[in-house]
Formats: sequence, structure tokens, C-alpha cells
Amino acid sequence: MEWLKSLYPAVRETINNSIPDYWPGLAGVMEQLVQEPSFPEAALTIASCKAVGGDPEEAVAVSAALITLGFSVRIFDDLFDRDKEGLWEIIEPERTWNYASTVQNISYAIISKSTIRNDLKHRINQCIIDAFFAIAAGQDRDIAGITHSEEEYWLTVELKSAYIYATACETGAIVGTENQAYINSCRAFGRHVGRSMQILNDMESIWCSKGKSDLELNKITLPVLYGLSVNHPAKDELEDIVNSGRIADKSVRIIEILNSIDTRKFLYWAALKERELALEALSCCPDPEGKEALESYITGMFGDIDTLLSDSSG
Repeated sequence: MEWLKSLYPAVRETINNSIPDYWPGLAGVMEQLVQEPSFPEAALTIASCKAVGGDPEEAVAVSAALITLGFSVRIFDDLFDRDKEGLWEIIEPERTWNYASTVQNISYAIISKSTIRNDLKHRINQCIIDAFFAIAAGQDRDIAGITHSEEEYWLTVELKSAYIYATACETGAIVGTENQAYINSCRAFGRHVGRSMQILNDMESIWCSKGKSDLELNKITLPVLYGLSVNHPAKDELEDIVNSGRIADKSVRIIEILNSIDTRKFLYWAALKERELALEALSCCPDPEGKEALESYITGMFGDIDTLLSDSSG
């Protein structure tokens, strides 16, 4: 897939060119984004454009805009959670908020200055605006801690995680085709990518967290909801811990309970079901190389799945 990687420098250049010369501090904040060795997120927009039969070079600006929006969301998320290293630790929270808001607006500027047809510019910018509204609503639900059931959990996931991936794929497809069925297919693919990604993130944040875990932050995520939904000897104990608001205090015990019911195997299974639905969504798209790139993206998220499954019971 050299055709895909060959476009990454153009994505970087587009992002760099969007930074005002008079704001060196902003350039420094963006440097960590544009200096990454690869842009896995860039693949979604560019490959979606190609998958529907479009010219992937025409999706470079859209890819840059979506990556920038994602970077803004990441800054906001780190600022809200403060559970791992982030920009908020380097500069004060007020400046971090200012940078996050500015980076968000860069997304719109990139589309506005692009050579994309005017009617498509309006449509794509509206997609980005809708995505940010959805992400903000999901973030608010997360901060408010109102997720206490699987139904509430999946609504939060749809808004906070799935929407941005769906938008990345949808906007790439919009550049490449007027066929709404193809566009819908790419959006559905992205939605399932986002859901799968969130499941894996929830698992990582309990068993492999680099900062405070979701349990230590008193968050109820899918692993705990699974423990509350299936029958097992410690179900009543887990319910008592959750209902009394002692998740953080009892985080070690909760992990013991979740391990005893093979929660990680369930999470891998759930994530793989989302991958299966994502791949099915691509079936009508006409370009095999574009589809292959998208398939590689979601498959690569899992790494060596056989090893992961065998290790998950430990």
C-alpha cells in the first residue's frame, strides 16, 4: 500500500501550512502531531475515497482536517481526564483549552482553503461540525458519569468515539463519489471501527493503563457492565461495590472478579464482532485497493489476535 503512505507527507504539509506564522507556540504544540512516523488515522479518509472509486489525492485536505480535529479532541480529553501525560502538564490548563479550541478551528480552515469543490466544502465542513457536537456531547456524558447501563454506555460510545471514525470515512467517500450507497457504506465501516476501538481502549484502561485506570477514576465502562450483566458467584459483591460508589477503592478486587469470568475474552469477542460488521459494510464499494487499505486498518488494530486471546485468561 505504498500509494497510501506516499500521501502522508502531503497530509503533514497541509497541516503545517495551516499554522499561522505569527504563533510559534501553536507550531510547537502541533509538532508532535506532524512529526509522528505515520498517520494511521489518515488512512481512513484517504482509503475511503479510493474505496468508492475516487482519486485519493483529492482527499488529502480532508484527511488533514480530520486528523487535526482528532488532535483537538485528544487535547480536550487529556485535559478533562488528567489521568495521563498531556499538554495540560506542560502548560497551564487555561492555555491548553485555548490551544485545543484553536486546533479545532484549524480543521475548518484547512477545508476552507482547499481546492475541493465549493458545494463539497460546505458538506464536509458541516460533517466536521456535526462530529464535534457529537463528541462534545459524548464527552459531557463521560464527565458527568451518567453511564450506568449498557444502553447508556453504547450511546456514549456512539457520540464520543464512533462518530469521529464514521465522519472520517464518510467525508473521504464524499470527495470520491456521489453514490450515496457507497458513502453510507464507508460511514458504517468507520462507525464499527470506532466501536471496536473503544472496546479495546476500555480493556487497555483497566489491564494495561499507562496512567490512572478507569476503575481508579471511578468510571463504569464495558468490562464492569459485563460483570454486572452475567451470572457468577461475585455478582452481588460487584453490584454492591458499584452501587455504593466504591469502584476506585475496590479496583483491585474488581479486576480479580473480572478476571474470574474471562472478561477480556468477552471484550475481544465483542471487538471482533464489530470488525466483522465493519468488513461487511465495505462489500459494495468498488475499488479493491481502497477496501484492502481499510480492511488492513481495522485488522491491524488487533495485532496477533491468537496471542491476545490466549493471554487474556491470565
